[in-house]
Amino acid sequence: MPSKQALEVNEHWKSTAAAMASMPPLDEWRDKTEQEWTKLTAEPGSVDYLEVEAGGVPAMWIVPKNSVENRVLLCMHGGGYFSGSMYTHRKMFGHLAKAVGCRALSLHYRRSPEHQHPAQIEDTINAYRWLLDQGIEGRHVAFVGDSAGGGLAIAGLLCARDSRR
Repeated sequence: MPSKQALEVNEHWKSTAAAMASMPPLDEWRDKTEQEWTKLTAEPGSVDYLEVEAGGVPAMWIVPKNSVENRVLLCMHGGGYFSGSMYTHRKMFGHLAKAVGCRALSLHYRRSPEHQHPAQIEDTINAYRWLLDQGIEGRHVAFVGDSAGGGLAIAGLLCARDSRR
C-alpha cells in the first residue's frame, strides 16, 4: 500500500499533467507550482531560514539547530528551469540539511524563458564563489539539486572544478 505522502505526490503530478494540457500562462503556472510544492513536504523542526543575496543571486540560508557552519549544501531547486524557487524546495532542503547536520544555501537562480542558458549556471557559480569569499572551503561545499536542479548541480560542479576556484 502506498504511503499517504506517495499518494499526495501522485495527485500532484496528475493535477500537473492536467494543468499542462491547458497550457496556462507562465505566471499562472509558476503560482500553481509555488502553491502545490509547498504542500507536499512537512515542515522540518528546529530549522531557521534567512534570505540573503549570494553573489548577486537571491538565496536562502537553511540553518538546522546545532548544525556545523564550515560545511554547506549548495541547493538548486527543480522545476524545469522555468518554475520552482527557493521557497518551493525550502522544506525539502531543510530536511536534507538537518539530516546531514550542516547549513544549506538554496538558490533562486534566474529562470527561463526570461533568462536563457547559461544564466542558471552563472548564478550557481556566482553563489559558489560567494561561499568561498565567506570563508567556506571548496571541499566543504556539496552541490545538490532536485530534478532540473540536479542537472544544474552537476553542471555547476563541473564548471567550478574547471575554473579551479
